[in-house]
Amino acid sequence: MRHEAPSLALKLVDDLVAEGQTHFTFNEARRRLDRSPSATANLLRRMVSTGLLDHVRRGHYVVRPLGVLGTRAVAEDVAIGVAAAFSGQPHRLAYRTALDEHDLLVHPVRTIYVATSRRTRAKSLSGRPLRTVLEPVTAIHVGAIARGPSRMSGLERALLDAAARPDLAGGAAVLAEAITSAGHDVDPERLTGFAERLGWAAALRRIGSISDALAVEGLAGRLGPLHPPVADLDLEPGEQAGCVWRDARWRVRWGRSRDELGNVARE
Repeated sequence: MRHEAPSLALKLVDDLVAEGQTHFTFNEARRRLDRSPSATANLLRRMVSTGLLDHVRRGHYVVRPLGVLGTRAVAEDVAIGVAAAFSGQPHRLAYRTALDEHDLLVHPVRTIYVATSRRTRAKSLSGRPLRTVLEPVTAIHVGAIARGPSRMSGLERALLDAAARPDLAGGAAVLAEAITSAGHDVDPERLTGFAERLGWAAALRRIGSISDALAVEGLAGRLGPLHPPVADLDLEPGEQAGCVWRDARWRVRWGRSRDELGNVARE
């Protein structure tokens, strides 16, 4: 087996690449190699150590593209690592990760945020922290787009994600930064439609309040609530600063002044 290992490793990689497959599981490798569990595990460990594969989580592997054998799969393309880790499971790159993938944030995001319908024990992918957010199966793919072999929140869904859970986006300042950066690229009708399908009236109110108050080009004055607000809503739930300014139209309470949040969003 020791002498066969190099040829078996190359054959496994060649077969996967020829089929256009970027990721696989331990059980699939064992079936393809026709070896015992221990022999398969030993070979895969050698392939990881030599850089042919990346072990993204228990039992899940990614074939390393030529030219980037010295880097982790998630470092090169987060969608590849996520697709391997959540193969066969409804999922979506979401929240702050989706904002980052849409180039809406100035500061890079290390934690990988994945919306999924099932719990997972994995806490990291290829050495990067992993945060999973449980969502109903019916909500996972609403507003999602293809991202390589994986799925990701489209632009409008990414903003709704962040507005529904500002804590998973980095707070109101990051939400305002993303909305300001998106501007003309956002389709107001699509944004409103997704909010209605998801039942996320509060998220739409936060986006509308920021868009109008900060005069975001492309969005200001073009959004409306799903139904007339009957109670006030915090721009950032749980914020300790209290209400500094209240948006009368959207009935959203801000913990910062419009000028302060606008300056932070445009830094």
